[in-house]
Formats: sequence, structure tokens, C-alpha cells
Amino acid sequence: MCRQLEQMKKERIKNGSTTMMTTSSPSPPPSGQLGSGRGITACTTAPCNRDSEKMRGNDANCSYECVALHVSPDLGERVMLSGGRALLDEVFPETTQAVIDARSGVAWHQQDARHVIRFPLNGYCKLNSVQAITRLLNAGFRVVASNGGGVEGQQFSEYLFVRQSVNT
Repeated sequence: MCRQLEQMKKERIKNGSTTMMTTSSPSPPPSGQLGSGRGITACTTAPCNRDSEKMRGNDANCSYECVALHVSPDLGERVMLSGGRALLDEVFPETTQAVIDARSGVAWHQQDARHVIRFPLNGYCKLNSVQAITRLLNAGFRVVASNGGGVEGQQFSEYLFVRQSVNT
């Protein structure tokens, strides 16, 4: 999911197109955000609060770091992370050795060694979902999307955490 977002952003920058924001209210957008011709890329979903509007930013130099957290009640509670490998090492340093393990049969980084997909966090350290969410929030991330579903005994929740990083 994170890789797809990054790829879409690169394509937009490469094409030099601007993306219009859609809002659920008929009020006009703040001045200087749209139509300024600076190649601004923005989300096309309706903003749910003031923080998400700030995240859309005014600067084309900004990029975002994403981490997806998947929580399911399998065998107690299963917490899985997806995101950039270096980013997960920064927020969860105790998992560094497990993520570095580059055996070919390891499912969480078969396609790309720079990204981790559904790394079983609580299989390698004693963190539950609340502690993982707290760590991400303390590292400057914000929850920008969540999803859940399932049937009897097989529910799951997914959260998308994003923070702004300035390219230098």
C-alpha cells in the first residue's frame, strides 16, 4: 500500500499535473492551495479534520512516510507492520535483527529488501497493538485512515499512519 502511494506520487510529479482536492462542503478551498501552478499534489478524499488539511501542505518539496498497522485477534492478538525498513527500524529498534534476516523464505520482504510487508511485530517483541500505536504517535505519525472487517472471531483492523518528511 505504501509503495503504491509513493509510485502514484512519483507519476504525478513526473507528469507535472496538479490534483484537485474534493471536499464534502461547498465552501471554496483556502487561497494559495489550488491553482497556483506550483505542481501541488494532494489527496482526493474529503478532509476529516484540520490535521488532514495541514498534511496536504503548501510545499511541493514535502514527502510523506507511511506505516500500515494490521491488528487481528488470531491467537490472542496479532500485530503486523508494513512500511519502509529503515522507518520501522527507527520506531521499533528491537526488531532490527529480525527484519535484517534475509532468508529467501521470509514472507515480509520477498519483493523488495527496502520495504517490509506485514512483519509480525509481536512475534519478535512483547508489544501489543496499543503500545505499537503509541510508539507510532510518539514518533510523529498521525492516523489518516483506518479500516476494519471480518466475521465471528476473525475481525481485523488496519490503520495507516503518515508523517511528513522534508526532502533535503
